[in-house]
Amino acid sequence: MSKTKKKILAVDDENDLLLIIKTALFSEGFDVSTASNGLDALAMAEDSKPDLVILDMMMPEMNGFEVLSQMRLMPALESVPVIMLTGVSERGTIREAIDAGINYYIVKPFDFHDLIAKVKLAIADAESGGMAGPSIP
Repeated sequence: MSKTKKKILAVDDENDLLLIIKTALFSEGFDVSTASNGLDALAMAEDSKPDLVILDMMMPEMNGFEVLSQMRLMPALESVPVIMLTGVSERGTIREAIDAGINYYIVKPFDFHDLIAKVKLAIADAESGGMAGPSIP
């Protein structure tokens, strides 16, 4: 990774989880912003142009698929790597998320070391210009 702090936007409607994610990633040297719904996430992402988005699937107002779909329509965000972090573990939903353009899919409850590893991998893949294939748990 380059020397500049990488910006991550974490989106989840569970504020306690957002705080834990922010703390864990901050301790790894990332600049972390959070949003608790999809509308705020899109506005923040468009404004701050994060290097990576961690996105919950099940949220009020806009679900993770809707947020991802809107991101992919914005030129500044269309290639930003996305990790879907969700409690949904059905294979069909995982396949749908991969087809929609996520880079990694992590099922809650999750291991923070796994999340941090996937964050680093997704950013490294994006920096190298070659996006690795999605990861299915």
